[in-house]
Amino acid sequence: MEKRYTALRVIGTMYKVLGVIVAILTILAVLGVIGSSIMGRVFLDRFPREFVAPRPGMWHFFGGIFGGLITAFFMLLYGGGLAVTLYAFGEAVYLVIAIEENTRATVTLLREQRRPAPSPSPPPEPDK
Repeated sequence: MEKRYTALRVIGTMYKVLGVIVAILTILAVLGVIGSSIMGRVFLDRFPREFVAPRPGMWHFFGGIFGGLITAFFMLLYGGGLAVTLYAFGEAVYLVIAIEENTRATVTLLREQRRPAPSPSPPPEPDK
């Protein structure tokens, strides 16, 4: 059977590739946040005081390694969910194409079965 729906196959592949790219970028971002929270504690400590709340309190608690781990966890959840969703959407496009191909093949087989069988040659007439 010929391959049909080339544009849909390209779109499905693009979504799958985007899903993989988002997964890789998410992992790199999570590693970057964890690394910066470990090495750059001073920046993360000062950021809430300068931009969010001038007084110490709960924001100081999120400024260190713990805050970086929490941020990395939520980044992993969001980015991982987005990556899985994109990849699944690409697979769904391929699934719809496969369903159509199987339906077309089934219709072809059923039509072949419906054709009347060639009638056998008539029986020879008895001699008179």
